Amino acid sequence: MAKKKIDNKANRLSLTEEFLEESGHQVPQKENENHIGADSSWTRFTVICNSELVEKIKAIAQKEGFTIREVVEKFFKVGIGNYEKSHGLVKIKAKKKKNIDEVFNQ
Repeated sequence: MAKKKIDNKANRLSLTEEFLEESGHQVPQKENENHIGADSSWTRFTVICNSELVEKIKAIAQKEGFTIREVVEKFFKVGIGNYEKSHGLVKIKAKKKKNIDEVFNQ
């Protein structure tokens, strides 16, 4: 009898990728791990919110044919736009990257 291979999804897929796989959508191929973070226009952002809101976002995304990321990003943009109309533009501080030689005194 052949041994059953145990597939540890936690090590293989993110929650988003697992959701896509389980809902029958294609999981995007991962780029080389060395290139992650090379495009500074994207970053991971994790939030904790009401379960009902999460389910509604998932339902909207599925019904309209968008990804959850696309729906949440649109909601963020609309919300931030409304905030900025009332309070003015939100200023973003540029992050200054340290010189590694200066950090390690070389």
